[in-house]
Amino acid sequence: MDAVADLPPGERRIILEARRIGKEAEIVVRDNGHGISPEALGLLFDSFYTTKAQGMGLGLSIARTLVEAHGGCISAESHPRKGARFLVRLPLGDKNSGEACEAPDPR
Repeated sequence: MDAVADLPPGERRIILEARRIGKEAEIVVRDNGHGISPEALGLLFDSFYTTKAQGMGLGLSIARTLVEAHGGCISAESHPRKGARFLVRLPLGDKNSGEACEAPDPR
């Protein structure tokens, strides 16, 4: 929500998608905000890293811990001036299958 907060209300978009792909669940969250800087993209999932004035820098770190604890993976992409895309993949069976962390689809 913060990523699109400075856009006019009628232009704000956050899109959630969920689908089954083989033995994985894939969850995608996209927005049409300003994107993520290349510097920030490499640090997003680090504990205590934040770009928000009031942020604690724990949200995405906790998300990564939870996803990985269930045998999955989480990643982020940025499309400058077009927004960001977060991808979560989780196995639908044995959490140790290792199938959930293949390279993300570049859609």
